[in-house]
Amino acid sequence: MAVLELQGLHKRFGEVVALQALNMTIGSGEFVAFLGPSGCGKTTALRIVAGFERPDAGRVIVEGKDITGLPASRRDMGMVFQAYSLFPNLSALDNVAFGLRVRGMRRSQRTKRAAELLDLVGLSTMAGRYPHQLSGGQQQRVALARALAIEPRVLLLDEPLSALDAKVRMQLREEIRRIQTKLGITTLFVTHDQEEALSISDRVVILSQGQIEQVGTPAEIYGHPETVFVAEFVGTMNRIPGTVAPNPNGFIDTAAGLLRVEAARGHAGGEQVMLLVRPETIDIAPLHNAIAPLGGLVGRVVSHTFLGSVTRVAIASSVGDIKVDVGSTQALSLAMGTEVALTWDPGAPRLIGLTGTNKSITHTHLEGVGTMDTQQPEPASERRAG
Repeated sequence: MAVLELQGLHKRFGEVVALQALNMTIGSGEFVAFLGPSGCGKTTALRIVAGFERPDAGRVIVEGKDITGLPASRRDMGMVFQAYSLFPNLSALDNVAFGLRVRGMRRSQRTKRAAELLDLVGLSTMAGRYPHQLSGGQQQRVALARALAIEPRVLLLDEPLSALDAKVRMQLREEIRRIQTKLGITTLFVTHDQEEALSISDRVVILSQGQIEQVGTPAEIYGHPETVFVAEFVGTMNRIPGTVAPNPNGFIDTAAGLLRVEAARGHAGGEQVMLLVRPETIDIAPLHNAIAPLGGLVGRVVSHTFLGSVTRVAIASSVGDIKVDVGSTQALSLAMGTEVALTWDPGAPRLIGLTGTNKSITHTHLEGVGTMDTQQPEPASERRAG
């Protein structure tokens, strides 16, 4: 186990700034995910930690020792890539034992160690098989066992599950977390998949344009986003722009009139803000007698998206389309065209002022209103910056 520190990392590829003064400390035995859209700098950060890229500025520190100038082969780190990168002419056992052979371990010892690692990842019966005889998930398990065989101080995972189908991906991410917890290895996991990051990490680092937007536990990142970018990137978020009412008494003024939100009490009257409401926190009911709910919204059902036990209902309103998650049984009573009332617990929504950093972020992400789902297309000029 080891403490990993990233101090002021900066990296540029031509005109593209991949990282800007990145600072982060990963505790001993901690599992941290770097999460962000393509081109945000997460893979560049991992490659600098691994020794495959040199930063233009900044340092990589492991257990108090500056390893920035060390080659990858001397950093005592295990790495699992998106591509399995197994040697096709070696069996699963010999693939796992390869790093031990390079380090000069006796054959009997490395064979025993490799067998133990294959058993750890559930492939003890596959030791003699070659990569082409294994499924994608099995090959990735072998790659994980190979990375662990050298007993690295730090484990680096570069989108190791993205090439697998959904069911295998879910099984393997749970297996990775189980093994990491059992061995207590400090782990840095790079992914663009929100579900992966939130489901297995101790902490999540949200990156955008080479900078850290927020660091927190999965619950903090999802439930208490600190910027509009984080709120929109993680999960689905309804966005309603408005202005804090002159008397900050828990209301904001919007295109739909006054909406109730307790967080408005912490903002100055007249401040421009963005109201952020998760679909699952909104209550929906047919609108009776055309009476609008106090501090809520009215609208009309325009679509259903079946998601299993939950159905996402889109509501056309005067502040744009609002998405609401309801039980699929309840959704049956909300036919297309039904007029509905939308309300929420006043303490549930987040409110972010559109000033400073948040305002600069909103120029590209907040055109219009309503709900925004994530995953931005990757600019061709930034693909190397990952």
